[in-house]
Amino acid sequence: MIKSIKLLRHSTTFKLAVAAGVSFVLYELAAFLFPILLAIGLAFALYPVSNMFSRITVGQGQIHLSRVVAIILAFMAFGLFMFFAVTFILLPLFGQINDLVARLPDYTTKVESGSLEWLLKDPSQYPRLPYNFETLIDDAMSWIMGFMGGILRNLFKSTIDIIANLVGLIVVPFLAFYFLKDWRELRLMMINLFTYDTQPKVAHILDEIGRTLSAYIRGLGKLSLIAGVCITVGVAMLGIQFPLVFGFLAVMAETVPVVGPLMGAVPAVFIAYSQNTASAFSVALFYLVFYQIDGNILMPRIMGSKIDLHPVVLILSLLIGAKLYGILGMLFAVPVAAVYRVFYKELWHSSDEPRPTENEQQKR
Repeated sequence: MIKSIKLLRHSTTFKLAVAAGVSFVLYELAAFLFPILLAIGLAFALYPVSNMFSRITVGQGQIHLSRVVAIILAFMAFGLFMFFAVTFILLPLFGQINDLVARLPDYTTKVESGSLEWLLKDPSQYPRLPYNFETLIDDAMSWIMGFMGGILRNLFKSTIDIIANLVGLIVVPFLAFYFLKDWRELRLMMINLFTYDTQPKVAHILDEIGRTLSAYIRGLGKLSLIAGVCITVGVAMLGIQFPLVFGFLAVMAETVPVVGPLMGAVPAVFIAYSQNTASAFSVALFYLVFYQIDGNILMPRIMGSKIDLHPVVLILSLLIGAKLYGILGMLFAVPVAAVYRVFYKELWHSSDEPRPTENEQQKR
């Protein structure tokens, strides 16, 4: 009987059933878990800031700030950052978004009415492209306009949903405060829920999840800030309107690996195409160069190897997240997939036999 139970526990069917059951429960509890996940993310983001304040000394290095005071100072610094972000970035951004939405029909009409002829100063001097090719380009431009409209609609819908759930989000800073203050006690509480034999394994899994999410959130913050600043400045220098909008799209695109650069580049190229044809190529080249640097130089150095997910897994995670929860689902798709990877790595091939020590592994 015991042998049969062990075989069942380690069978692929049983593990898949458990994974499906856990995923279903998480899906049903998504509305409840959303503020908790935000609080965890905020706690990870503020952890290094609170550590920096905790190292401050008073009175010739004899008095150190308490943990609570350091956390409060970290929240005050975060609040000050949000004040300047709202005042100097978000409010002008909303103005540019409203202006872009108002002008979008004019850009669409300009692209569709002249087809390719408005690209040329004197079309009679150039050979006309085949009709099928022109139709293909018109269809592509229609798809781009629909794609951009879908992004804006989803962005507004997600913003409205967040505002509608503002009451639930009020608890986020309070939860983040206690996560920062009592994370050791909370970790120990989670470990003590399990038997003594499994507690070392549980502790290792919790620590691995913490390291993974910490590396992802901090790295993502740095990459998003770099992308937002570089895209905003670059687009403005190229003379394209609405640079803050494209900088914001770049920040959002940085949170969506693989397909994010395309989501950020297509609207910028389209607007440049409708304003000035020559600028469209420059904008496309600028995005291409930046995201090559971002993907091959910045991301490996900043993010490291903690988020070691295959591109196919990333794309499937993004598709599932987008289907279930829209833009918010895409934002959480990668960290959730990374947590699933930790569980797969630590539990899928687990057994009841003790792990060999390093000396035993070297002997083998």
